[in-house]
Amino acid sequence: MFTENASHEMMTPIAVINAKLDMMLQSANLSEEQSKNLIDLYRATAKLTKLNQSLLLLVKIDNNLLRDREQLNLKSILVEKLQYFQEFTQQKGIAVHINLQDHTLLMSRYLADILLDNLIGNAIRHNHEGGSIDIKLNSQALWISNTGTNEPLDDKIAFDRFYKSPSSEGMGLGLAIVKQIVELHQFGITYSYQTGVHTFAVFFTPHSIQ
Repeated sequence: MFTENASHEMMTPIAVINAKLDMMLQSANLSEEQSKNLIDLYRATAKLTKLNQSLLLLVKIDNNLLRDREQLNLKSILVEKLQYFQEFTQQKGIAVHINLQDHTLLMSRYLADILLDNLIGNAIRHNHEGGSIDIKLNSQALWISNTGTNEPLDDKIAFDRFYKSPSSEGMGLGLAIVKQIVELHQFGITYSYQTGVHTFAVFFTPHSIQ
């Protein structure tokens, strides 16, 4: 398909640019201004790489090309993820509260990782120093709540591709990918806001959404 082929074709010139930048950054003859400009270029190509990877993932999800489904214990995966993110929560002084029940789902492990990475990463990135994150899991749904800005997102716009808050440095694809993964597995997702707390809930049976 055109989009997937184009995405793959982009990887070669991006790799060449990164290699050239690496060589230039290792040069001992750079001025301070030249070094700063090269670092800015390096960061820009890193964002381009991430964008390309995200677009390729969306294409694969849209076309149901990821079918490696298995029975997953979501509680175990969440515990692993929280250990991985522990350093980031500690850096911001974020208190994490969990209430997890065992629950098994039939889904792609690869996409489950991406789903949780996006939701938990989002809760950390858009949190404030000394904030909190609450994660609840039962047979009905997964809820991830975080303190953050004192105004709600537009929940319809938030899931659109390339939507991001003005303060975000991301690509604006994280929640769009979450939505696509949820829809692929025939789950449901909601966003709500109450007194400085933002909550995303993934319902394993869409009809259970309140």
